[in-house]
Amino acid sequence: MARFVYTTISFSIVLSLLCFSTVYGEDWTQFKFDSGHSGGAADRSVRTPLGLLGAVPLTDAAFTAPAVSDGRVYIVDGSGAAFCVNAETMELIWKFQSPGGAANCSNVSSPAIAGRYLHFGAMTGYYYVLDKVNGSVIKQIVCGEPIFSAPAVSNGRVYFATLGSKVYALEPDGTVCWTWDFVKETMGFKGNRWSGADWLKHKNGRVTWEDQFCCVRNLAVYQKTLVLPAGGSLAWLEDSGDAPVVRKVYALNDPNRESPATLGLSISKDGTIYRQWHRRDNRGAVDALRFRNGEVEKSEVPGTKTWNDLPWSLSFSSVSAREGVVYRCRPEENFGLCKHSAEKETQYLGGYPSIAAPVLLCDQAIYGGLDGSLYIVPLSGEGEVWSFKTAFGKAITAPAAVCDGRVYFGCEDGYLYGLGPDGEEPLPQKDLELWRIRSPLTGSKTDAKYNRFTSFSDWANSNANEQGIKPPFKMKWIRKYKGTVKHFSVCGEGRIYTHTAEGQIFAVEQETGRLLWRRYWPGVHVSFTSPVYYEGRILVPQAGIEKSMLRCLDAETGNLIWEAPFSGSPSWNRQMPPIIYKNMAFYPFSTGKFTGKSWLFEHQSTFGFPKDHKPLLRAWNVDTGDVLWTKDFSEYGAGGDDVGICLMDGVLYYSCYFGDSAKTRRGFPNAKGVTLAMKPEDGEVLWSTVEYTVHAGCTITGKDKRLYLGGYNPVEGKTNRVWCLDASDGSLVWKSDPVLGAIHAITIGKEHLFTHAQYQNGYLLDKETGKIVKTLTKGYNCTRFNISEPYLIGSNMDLYDLSDNAKLISTGPQVDVLECVGAYASNGRLFYTANGGGVQVSVGCGE
Repeated sequence: MARFVYTTISFSIVLSLLCFSTVYGEDWTQFKFDSGHSGGAADRSVRTPLGLLGAVPLTDAAFTAPAVSDGRVYIVDGSGAAFCVNAETMELIWKFQSPGGAANCSNVSSPAIAGRYLHFGAMTGYYYVLDKVNGSVIKQIVCGEPIFSAPAVSNGRVYFATLGSKVYALEPDGTVCWTWDFVKETMGFKGNRWSGADWLKHKNGRVTWEDQFCCVRNLAVYQKTLVLPAGGSLAWLEDSGDAPVVRKVYALNDPNRESPATLGLSISKDGTIYRQWHRRDNRGAVDALRFRNGEVEKSEVPGTKTWNDLPWSLSFSSVSAREGVVYRCRPEENFGLCKHSAEKETQYLGGYPSIAAPVLLCDQAIYGGLDGSLYIVPLSGEGEVWSFKTAFGKAITAPAAVCDGRVYFGCEDGYLYGLGPDGEEPLPQKDLELWRIRSPLTGSKTDAKYNRFTSFSDWANSNANEQGIKPPFKMKWIRKYKGTVKHFSVCGEGRIYTHTAEGQIFAVEQETGRLLWRRYWPGVHVSFTSPVYYEGRILVPQAGIEKSMLRCLDAETGNLIWEAPFSGSPSWNRQMPPIIYKNMAFYPFSTGKFTGKSWLFEHQSTFGFPKDHKPLLRAWNVDTGDVLWTKDFSEYGAGGDDVGICLMDGVLYYSCYFGDSAKTRRGFPNAKGVTLAMKPEDGEVLWSTVEYTVHAGCTITGKDKRLYLGGYNPVEGKTNRVWCLDASDGSLVWKSDPVLGAIHAITIGKEHLFTHAQYQNGYLLDKETGKIVKTLTKGYNCTRFNISEPYLIGSNMDLYDLSDNAKLISTGPQVDVLECVGAYASNGRLFYTANGGGVQVSVGCGE
């Protein structure tokens, strides 16, 4: 027994010595250590606490992972500038600024070292090979489209992919060995893949999920096999020397369902491919894929499944794996870093929510949090989690590099940080003020009156504007983001503001897409809500299962001004952001504590809200967040989560759906909801009706003293209709011809109304009678269409010319996995935030 104890102790001491012995001259040559991005570096370790060796100011935020070679650290910042820094002293050795000016921003291609050369791609469509010693350009490859993917170095070659899924195999000095084009080879498309006109010609109709092709995430390489994430597909390529051999093009398809987007891809050291995928509405998982005998074997990593009725969030970075155990980060409270294995339930190891990938050392994991701290976490789940807080609390969104007991990482505050056991430097004091706009909005539509500042265009939710957009249409910029959305981004002061379902709020330049600021709050879950811009402020409802908060931020900096609680479901039923009038913010919600799956209220008419469910409307002071008044409409029925409000001619209108269950109809047995008109100053009710209300998944819209009400559900037996009411008293003006559905908002164009039925088609309605003028837009999902005269705008920048018999004039490219969100016009341009495809797009209009 004593001998056994002695042997065990000796082994423990040896393991400890192996983990914490310092080997000088270590390299970290590429993203997540190896070409498969396994994240596994079992021969590395760090001993905490660590101190700051130095912080090198960059020219923009850092979204890339550093590489280390021969005692030098290399990183590329958002503006495409490459830096070489002494690994011990953190002193700058050289800097190379890739050309492109202000448009060269949002760079995410992490650098890689191949021998004496430094490789990286740029958003300008150029790929660079530099001499790593002096930064001189050895090779510049013209690719013609942005490069998101990090280079992968394997077996003496370097591989990279463009955003358009063109794959390149290079010698270390940049000599091109071969290229392969996913779009041409597997889709048979020969035109300009970024042109909506060319896709229309190719398809003779609109693009669909089958036309996805974008390589938004990193490709990964195992020995001589490349795995390319192209849209919803994975392509296996084998490097045969002078050409690739296509082994398999694989898509995770369910019958009649779209192929999902890849949110993260990595290959473990045993050749297992791990893919984090997402289809819709928080649905996804991490799959373990093995390519054997020409076929793909798939299994789901235990504990990684997320669904629209499960209380867990997706991951937005590649996982790291060791001996079949998977480690991943995600933006969810109490799940910053998790361990997944077949033997145990999901284990939370520690740290703050994150959208960065972890790296695995001997017995520790290192990753950056959305709170601006670097975390070093014991893989055993026991012991102290150590953290280092950066200077300004900005997010760390790319993996770290570890060499010689030191840690190097970039931060969105614009600094490259180096940590070591002998670090004693103070934190940087100079805020680089990256939130300042560097490229002001240009063109003839910069005036505030052209801002699409709220989800449905204006306070009356007309969902339409007139921006003068016209052909030709050309993609101006495209950028990567990590998250999912279900409602429109909004614009104001030359910025685009976006809220993700997982709790991020961020602002980018309208002119270039450059990130200005990012904020994150934990506890937000599947919160498909849109922000609203108002006089230098952003208001956004962020809902969660445990709590919900209405937050007001400074639109320029993202700093929190105030927050106020509300309650209710975080689900997709919330059609819109707050309405603002005379410095008062109005938002509808409900009472109720949700448990299990009850927070997810479907649109079906059979659903009955709980008896204690009270529909509320509240007014806050925009400056202070103080409550001005609250109205409780529970005398009419139970509900409050499937509701809409609008403001027209100084009157506030409210319409709430209670469902078809008799138990929700309190004093009004036949009421499926209620519609009211109120004075916004004090909430005094001017008139009410229980005869005509929204009927699930649709807000109330108004224009020219009329109100329009739609929804998912039928209102006369099995018949669905749109109702038009007189705004002065709530009386019925007309009811439309039967429609299959009328979701999100009744869009009010110059000549017609438009409404959409999910999975079916859309309708143009006569504004005076409600008669169907034309049936169009067949087969779209829950798309949020809108109008910018004379065009009806759909998902993936689809455009229908309403002045020419609603003819489809442009479609795609299909950058998104699903069609839940539409593009929209603001300031004379088109903008599109993909639902789950991980990109934002700007399209220029006219000459």
